[in-house]
Amino acid sequence: MKRFAGDWIQIRTEYLELCGLPLYLNAIVGDDGIALLDSGVSATPETSVAPELSAAGLRIEDISLVVNSHAHPDHMGGNGRLRALADPRFAAPAAEAGWLEDNDLVLRQLWEPNPDAYRLTDAERSDLRGLLGERVRIDHLLRDGDLLDVGGTSLRIVTTSGHSPGHIAVHDAERGVLFTFDDVQGAGVPIAHTSDWLAPLYHDVDAYVGGLRRLEALTFDTLVPAHGDHLDRWAGLARIAESIAFVERAEEFVASFVTARPEVRLGELAHAMGTQLGPFGGVNLQTMSIAKAHLDHLVRSGSVTPFWRTAGDQERNA
Repeated sequence: MKRFAGDWIQIRTEYLELCGLPLYLNAIVGDDGIALLDSGVSATPETSVAPELSAAGLRIEDISLVVNSHAHPDHMGGNGRLRALADPRFAAPAAEAGWLEDNDLVLRQLWEPNPDAYRLTDAERSDLRGLLGERVRIDHLLRDGDLLDVGGTSLRIVTTSGHSPGHIAVHDAERGVLFTFDDVQGAGVPIAHTSDWLAPLYHDVDAYVGGLRRLEALTFDTLVPAHGDHLDRWAGLARIAESIAFVERAEEFVASFVTARPEVRLGELAHAMGTQLGPFGGVNLQTMSIAKAHLDHLVRSGSVTPFWRTAGDQERNA
């Protein structure tokens, strides 16, 4: 636990030991209780939030508001345990309410929108359900430009829709702090104790870059990502630029890959991006998502044409 920007508390979680990536939550104390940004995975409230708050002389039972930045397990998996321990209100992007409230929906639409190219194993599905925990109803649906009053602190919601369809940033303009959660991804994040990196994840090229441009235009002194250290303004702007540069490099890679072949399958492109564009571990959620995002981008530009054929045709031509 450490304090920053006067009143904010940074909470280190167990996610580094669990999944190989650092993950930090952030909280601020107001007159009506503690506001917590994101909830970690299902175990995080008890293993990390409670002891970290206790070290600051606070109680987990006093959390009155949880703001989820987006509907990925490491950002909303702890909602159910927090509901049981503290019974706070939950606020989250309106665009992702369905995912936040339904584990089956998020697994099907996020991990398996293209089951012909990528499916979860039974073990992976079980592990994800464990991280997701129990779902709760979202009390306050957030939209771009909304203001949250947290005990006298005004937090502005900035919809970026990059890393996930409804992803938000939270801007504390008074203290000069910009919470970007997973949106400013650079060229990926190294996974502890391996040679692999977690690739950037986005579903729409234009939306991701547009969201990054919005963040770039905001006034801030400190940029706070979820999976890394705080960055001052200049380092934050450099990381945003690095994130945009990765998209441009990925676009060039996909265009070259497509041009060299009469036919491209999503799975083979994802594998190439996961092995040649970076050490991203081949085919996974991240590489599948960005491969599809760039193919869609090329389709919209008129550079490529999608087509479908029956499973029988695929087997005959395999």
